[in-house]
Amino acid sequence: MTLTAHNIEYGVVAARPDQMYGWPGITRTVDGDIVVSASERIYHTGPQSRTVVMRSADGGRTWSLPQEVYNSETDDRDASLRTMPDGTIVLTSFSSTDWVPNVVSGEFTAGRTIPGWRLSQWQGIVERMGLTEEGLPRPWLMRSEDGGRTWGPPVDTPTGQHSGPAALADGRLIYIGTGLVEMAEPILVWESSDQGDTWETVGEIPRAADLPGETWLIENHLVETSPGRLVALFRAEGCPWEDQYMYQSNSNDFGRTWSVARKLPVWGYPPHLLKLSSGAILCSYSYRDRPPSIRAMISYDEGETWDYENMMTLHDLPVEHDFGYPVTTELTPGEMVTVWYLNKKYVRQNDKYVHLAYVEDAGGIMSIHWTLK
Repeated sequence: MTLTAHNIEYGVVAARPDQMYGWPGITRTVDGDIVVSASERIYHTGPQSRTVVMRSADGGRTWSLPQEVYNSETDDRDASLRTMPDGTIVLTSFSSTDWVPNVVSGEFTAGRTIPGWRLSQWQGIVERMGLTEEGLPRPWLMRSEDGGRTWGPPVDTPTGQHSGPAALADGRLIYIGTGLVEMAEPILVWESSDQGDTWETVGEIPRAADLPGETWLIENHLVETSPGRLVALFRAEGCPWEDQYMYQSNSNDFGRTWSVARKLPVWGYPPHLLKLSSGAILCSYSYRDRPPSIRAMISYDEGETWDYENMMTLHDLPVEHDFGYPVTTELTPGEMVTVWYLNKKYVRQNDKYVHLAYVEDAGGIMSIHWTLK
C-alpha cells in the first residue's frame, strides 16, 4: 500500500523578535513528551548563540519556552537528540569558528557573506578566547537522565554532524562523519557502548569511483532498520548546485562494513531518517531550490528502494528563505510531527541572502502535524 500525507496542520515551536532558531533535533521521551532542540541566535553564522530545548506534553500542539542547555562564547549549532533504550536522552552538537578570521590570509571562511561591521563587533571575542579557524570546531554531547529537564556536562566526540549518531536497539551509538576536515579525511564510522563517553573507529564507508573529486559527503543521518541493518543518507557538498543529490550507503553488520556510497535521484538536503511503527523508513528533507519546500519520501524495503513516484510535499514557501533541516517523530501509528527552521530575517535574492523589512511568514522553529496513510 502506498502511503502519503494527509491532514496537514502548521504551528510554531519557538519564535522571538530579532532571533533566529536553526537546525532542530527531535525525540520522544519514555513518558511520551516531544523534546525539540535548536540553536537560538541572532545571525545564521556568528558567536551570539546558545543551545536550547523546547518540550510538548500534548503532541506538539503547545510548547514550553526555550530552556538553555549550553552557551559558549563561540558558535554553538546543529543540536540533535535521540532517546536511548534505557530512557537517557543524548544531545549532540558542535561549536564552530567559521566566523573567525584566518590567521594566515586574514580572510573569513564565512566572511564572504558577513558584513564587516558585524565582524568587527566580534573581534573582542576572538582576542579574548585566542580563537583561530584551525582551533575548532569542537563536537560534543550531553546527556539527560530525566527526560531532557536537566543535563550533564559536555563530553567530547570524534565528529559532529547535523543529525548526530543513531541509537541502536542494543544501546550502542553509531556515529558517521568525516572527521573535522571533511574534504580530506575518509568517511569514518565510530561506535560507543557507554552512551558517548568513549568511541572506537569500527568502519569506513567507501566513496563511489565516479564521485567528483571536489564533492564531500556531510550532514548524514542513519537509522537501524532491523538488527544490524543500518541505512545512511548523506548531503553532497562542494559540487555544483545542480549536482547536490543525496547519497546512500548500507551496512548489514552493525556498521563494520558498508556498501559504496551511491547517488540517489533526489535533490535536496539534509536527510533525516525515521523507522515508522509500520516498518517503513521515512526520509524528511528540505528542497532549497524553486519552489522551496519541506518534503518527505518513504522506503518499504529497509532502504533498498525509495518510492520516488510518490514524493510528499509537506509545505511550500512563497519566497526563498534561509530555511529547512526538517526532522520528524511519530506520535501514534501514522501520526507525525515534523519540525524545521525558518529564518524570517533573510531571504535569498540573486544567489545572495539579503535582509528584508518584512517577511509574511512567521520565523523560528516551525511545526507540521500530519498523518501518513
